[in-house]
Amino acid sequence: MRLTKSVYLVGSGHFGLSHKFDSSIYIVNCNNELVMIDTGAGCNIDNIIDNIKKDELDPNNISTILLTHSHADHAGGASKFKDLYNCKIYVSEIESDFLNSGDESKLKLDVAKRSGLYSPDYVFSPCKPTVLLKDNDLIKINNFVFKAIIVPGHSEGSICYFIKLPEGVALFTGDVVFAEGSIGLLNCNGSSLSEYRKNIHKLSNLNINLLFPGHFVFVLSDGQKHIDKAIKSLSLIGIPENFI
Repeated sequence: MRLTKSVYLVGSGHFGLSHKFDSSIYIVNCNNELVMIDTGAGCNIDNIIDNIKKDELDPNNISTILLTHSHADHAGGASKFKDLYNCKIYVSEIESDFLNSGDESKLKLDVAKRSGLYSPDYVFSPCKPTVLLKDNDLIKINNFVFKAIIVPGHSEGSICYFIKLPEGVALFTGDVVFAEGSIGLLNCNGSSLSEYRKNIHKLSNLNINLLFPGHFVFVLSDGQKHIDKAIKSLSLIGIPENFI
């Protein structure tokens, strides 16, 4: 589903585009070299591949996968896409071992299963990442440049990807922040309200037009106001609006 000149939504459990376990999965067309933002859980990637083809894109042109974090709904399909297309897998260095080990405790998959978010028989496929990212690292794909902004809070090494597209300034936020300023705080180790407070300021003054979160609705204009709402809520005494 084409969202803008450069950005496509090719998977989402919420919108029924792919398996119910999947986060939102985006493709950015960087002059016919395709960058995928997150991969979904890996349960049925054929649906995602079909969606890419329906958008008249060639999945063989997927060169790069940028993972916002290692949770299964975002990263469980990374190994399958890597095997199919020999694409590079980027993740924060903080979460590289989570992705590579497939350890359910490190991935917080054990508590997610107890909470009914995955079936008991779901298995995460480990994936060795290609590139480990630090805060403010740049990823250059043709004449497109993605900036990795590491914002711990939802998970230890959650990344938001900032890019200036021809159609506007975009931010892919994973589960860090959503439309209307809600946040992705979980009741498990590695997810921390105090880390949110320490790091959310990194998303100030970015002048974001296009906001592409990991779940629910996307925003195609004035995206910064949604981010600013989250930033303000994290400066107040009450618990911010949360996505679960």
